[in-house]
Amino acid sequence: MLEKTLVNHSEAKVHTPQARSIREVVFGVNDGLVSITGIIVGVTASRMSSHQIIIAGLAAVIAAAVSMSLGQFLSTAAQNEYFLAERQREYREVAEIPHEERAEVEGIYRSQGFSADEVKILTARVTSDPDRWVDFMMKEELGILLDSLDSPWSTAITMAIAVIAGAVPPILPYLLVPNTHVAEIWAIIFAIVVAFGLGVLKAKVAKSSWWKSGMQFLLVTAAAVVVGAIGGNLLGRLFG
Repeated sequence: MLEKTLVNHSEAKVHTPQARSIREVVFGVNDGLVSITGIIVGVTASRMSSHQIIIAGLAAVIAAAVSMSLGQFLSTAAQNEYFLAERQREYREVAEIPHEERAEVEGIYRSQGFSADEVKILTARVTSDPDRWVDFMMKEELGILLDSLDSPWSTAITMAIAVIAGAVPPILPYLLVPNTHVAEIWAIIFAIVVAFGLGVLKAKVAKSSWWKSGMQFLLVTAAAVVVGAIGGNLLGRLFG
């Protein structure tokens, strides 16, 4: 156990799974799908022309993609800044109060079930190098892996693409079918299929129930359709 731990601390590298981007993908696609479906159904119910519906939908897509990607950029940048600030704090504590930090390392190893002799050896190993010491405290005390920091630009681009991808299914029928009511039916069908498929994808990555996850996403989209239809009808009656 001791030898394995020493190898892990000295040689192991943190591998970030490619599936970590599923967060941005699922969130972005779902947001684009739900919001644009609701808008499309709403403006159709308000008796707008096909041309007006397409313009309203595309305008909503642009606004959603820009706002979501900017929000993702700012939140990721803020998270990274916080992580790096915590790292600097750990460096200061290692330099200014090494005895307290060493005691924390010992306490972490004891809580993991190591014997007194193993704790002594492992602590000496970790605290012999400031960088290794800080990395250990970041991971074990704060649960932060700096090797897996997200790029604000990549997450923002991923979010924008995901939002646009989610918006395509409800808008596409209006580009292909002149009759708005027929296009609305196809838009709802496409949105439901994509929503269920997105739920299945999320379940596959999370290793959870595929039908339960699919139904959750489907119900959220269905709620957007209902709200959009009701709101569109009301607006149509109020403003002619």
